[in-house]
Amino acid sequence: MTDEYRFLHYDVSGGIASIELDRPPVNAIHEAMTDEYFDALARADQDDAVKVLILSGRGNGLSAGADLRYLEAFGTQEMAEFLEKFYVQQVERVRGLKKPIVASVHGFAREGACTMAFTCDMVVASDDASFGYPGVPNLAAPPGMHVWHLQKLIGRMRAAELILTGDPIDAQEAGRLGLVTKVVPRAELDTATRSLAARLAEMSPLALRITRDLIYEMENMDFKDVPRRALEATSGAFASEDSKEARRAFNEKRKPVWKSR
Repeated sequence: MTDEYRFLHYDVSGGIASIELDRPPVNAIHEAMTDEYFDALARADQDDAVKVLILSGRGNGLSAGADLRYLEAFGTQEMAEFLEKFYVQQVERVRGLKKPIVASVHGFAREGACTMAFTCDMVVASDDASFGYPGVPNLAAPPGMHVWHLQKLIGRMRAAELILTGDPIDAQEAGRLGLVTKVVPRAELDTATRSLAARLAEMSPLALRITRDLIYEMENMDFKDVPRRALEATSGAFASEDSKEARRAFNEKRKPVWKSR
């Protein structure tokens, strides 16, 4: 597929849409890149040929985070508008996808790049990857939505340590903390990520969409509301054509043919 972007590459193959950040030397994030990322997300979500998305970075890492030269001229209002787009809208758009998205991270991921990766449904990291939040020591400012993100993923104490010190952690430590799905050798990163994405691409699109929505819906739900919502979601999906086909295929020992898109 022909690229139509300046700061990323977009390609669809085997039911997988690849979105690869490419703004040398460190894929620093600015508004134009953010707009292109949003466009690529929407494009993949609207394409029936796409079942799963992969986010990655070209060069030496995913991204070093926001472009500080670009942000330097910002006043309070301009900064608020950029952050509202990059953080708030990004989380809304990614969580609003109808399809799973997997981050593939090698090299460095800092600040905003961590948000991009951890907003995805799963993260596959190479053994040379590292993650960090240098905002407080380097910018004398809190790292915005990272404060929420990191606490939800690893708890307040470890989140406070990483955010306040700015010290990066390697992929192995990120794996122990539950920040990444799996860690693989650098040479195997692309294969491992695409293998995971290909497994998802074979599953019922309806089941993936319903389950993905339920994961995020239940994230902040009071437990008293969980049983009934779980019952509604599961019984509703059970009545779908895809669920009926899954059961027939299992009993007939064949691959299912999904009805949903």
